[in-house]
Amino acid sequence: MAAPRTVLKIADVIDHAKVGRLQISLFVLCAACLILDGFDVQVVGYVAPTIFQEWGVPRSALGNVLAAGNFGVLLGSLVFTMVADKVGRRPVLLGATVFFSLLTLLTAQVSSVQQLTIVRFIAGIR
Repeated sequence: MAAPRTVLKIADVIDHAKVGRLQISLFVLCAACLILDGFDVQVVGYVAPTIFQEWGVPRSALGNVLAAGNFGVLLGSLVFTMVADKVGRRPVLLGATVFFSLLTLLTAQVSSVQQLTIVRFIAGIR
C-alpha cells in the first residue's frame, strides 16, 4: 500500500518563510541599483542646460540627448530580454549593471553634444 502523498505548495512555503539577511541584502542592492539608474536618467535633464550653455550649444539639442537615451532603453529591452532567455537572467543582469556603471562614469568625460548623445544611447541599451 502506497503512503499518502503530501502536496507541497510553493506559494505557502514562500509566504511562511522568514526574511533573512540575504533577502534584505539583495533588496538593498536592488534598491541602490534602481536609485542610481533613476539618478543617471534624471541628472542629464538637470545639468544639460548648464553644460550646453558652457559649450555654446542651443538648448534644443537637449531633446536629442534625452531621446537617444530612451531609444537605447527601447532597443536594449528588446534585445536583452531574448539574450536573458538564452543565457540566463543573472549573467545578463550583472553584465548590464557593470556596463551601465562604466558608461555612467564615461558620461562625465564627454566633451561634445555628439559624444554625449552616443554615450547616452549606449548607456540606455544596458
